[in-house]
Amino acid sequence: MKEKYISFLKEYILEIVILLIAIILIIFNPQKAYLGISNAFTTYLNLFLVILSVAFLTGFISEVVPKETIKKIIGKESGWKGILLGAILGTLMVGPAYVFYPFFREMINKGARINVIVTTISAWAIKVPWIPFAITLLGVKYVLFLNSLVFIYAIFSGFIVEYFVIHSKEEKA
Repeated sequence: MKEKYISFLKEYILEIVILLIAIILIIFNPQKAYLGISNAFTTYLNLFLVILSVAFLTGFISEVVPKETIKKIIGKESGWKGILLGAILGTLMVGPAYVFYPFFREMINKGARINVIVTTISAWAIKVPWIPFAITLLGVKYVLFLNSLVFIYAIFSGFIVEYFVIHSKEEKA
């Protein structure tokens, strides 16, 4: 029984520390505690719909889209077309990237190329809806140059990560 408690404490140490801090904050500064809980709840509600949507999308693709289709569109067979598609889709995606990690894992399990997934995540740094606003503040040359470099870096980083992932698998084998 004692091992269960120790295992529980080790597994949930961060959550326990946060809970203790929250209790101390409630005791010493209830107004700040209420504000913190209110902000946390609002953030949770805002992310809930995104998480739910991504979970639905992941399940849908997992059950409906055949593995061969994924391999053809964003797998090794896709070549540069798949990489460019990943980069373009990455620039159009919104929301926190970590919410999409289960989706990306499912894509990899279905045969997506690591390069395409990394390129998509890296190209996420380009926020297409913000480009007009950025241009008004920073100028056309700067914004276009910066986004071009980020786009190129996204593709380049995909190759680098894929190289290391493939070689680390070969070393384990």
